[in-house]
Amino acid sequence: MDAVTHPHDDVVQELAQHFVAVKLESGKHPELTRRLGVRWLPGMAVVDTDERAANIQIGFLPVADLLAETAYGRAIVAMGAKRYDEAHALFAQVVDTDGAERAPEAAFWWGVSRYRQTKNFDMARAEWARIVERWPRSQWARKVGYTLEQTVAT
Repeated sequence: MDAVTHPHDDVVQELAQHFVAVKLESGKHPELTRRLGVRWLPGMAVVDTDERAANIQIGFLPVADLLAETAYGRAIVAMGAKRYDEAHALFAQVVDTDGAERAPEAAFWWGVSRYRQTKNFDMARAEWARIVERWPRSQWARKVGYTLEQTVAT
């Protein structure tokens, strides 16, 4: 990652603007890497100020995928801190990233975040319907399908 992804201008800017980036050698810090759930290298952990993991990535990621993953991690942290508008914007960024494997999962959590903010479950269902529409064969479509079917049946 040091040779390709991390020196990229967009990655440098993202990390400098939104993270306290720490590079650890797992052999020298086994307890911390174990606590964060980094089980193989390269590994990236997006954690909140209490060291709760929001997103763990193992293995090399190209620039666009790494940026989608950092946005997803930031969105999970923002949602946990009840900064819902920030979370929604970050989830939308992931959903709109071409080819992002995390996109349907981001749409799921976007729905959860909208529900938490509004206490209106229809807001979650609206996001989840988009998952079924846009990623019909994804695991996330199957996860929300039951809830959406129950809505139609009632």
